[in-house]
Amino acid sequence: MDVGLEHDKHNGSGHRRQAAVLFADLTGFTTLVETVEPEIVYQVVRPLMDDLVAIARRHGGEIQQVLGDGFMCVFGLRETIGDEADRAVRAGLALVAAGGSRSVRPSVHAGVEWGEVFVTPSWPPAGYGVWGRAVNLAQRLCSLAGPGELQIGPGAYAMAGRGTGGIPTGPAVLKGIRMPVLSHRVPAAAGAATGGYKLV
Repeated sequence: MDVGLEHDKHNGSGHRRQAAVLFADLTGFTTLVETVEPEIVYQVVRPLMDDLVAIARRHGGEIQQVLGDGFMCVFGLRETIGDEADRAVRAGLALVAAGGSRSVRPSVHAGVEWGEVFVTPSWPPAGYGVWGRAVNLAQRLCSLAGPGELQIGPGAYAMAGRGTGGIPTGPAVLKGIRMPVLSHRVPAAAGAATGGYKLV
């Protein structure tokens, strides 16, 4: 158990740490809901979401928030090792590769950013609250990503993205973000072909 988190739990405070934040979302979820019966939605979405959560956890991510057709995951929540951005990028590439492999399996898009966050204890229903620019930017990048794409933010790219073959998107204006952001786009096929990033 991280000493900082244990201290926070007993004192109701929070602390800063370097972490990577990953948002993953299903493409076409609203269309699916509008066109098929709810039982079919469940039968399609549940196995994929189970796979995605397992992938994120296998890379050391902790699920902080489930959003119906997506989730937020944090790497480095309890302990900073130094490879948080690398694990988040690897997880993001594996997540987008996991979607859309069958005709009834929705594609996945994701966004990741690394930076300083503020962690607070006991934020139900998640185990902890995670606050900061990296959280907001990762969510916006997930929204920017197309089907089967991972968008890597500037912080995460500087730490771990150079081996992904990411394509610069050009400065993008993102909702609520004051300055345009230069992110890098990695399609699932490109991620799978990148030797330095084995999808596991």
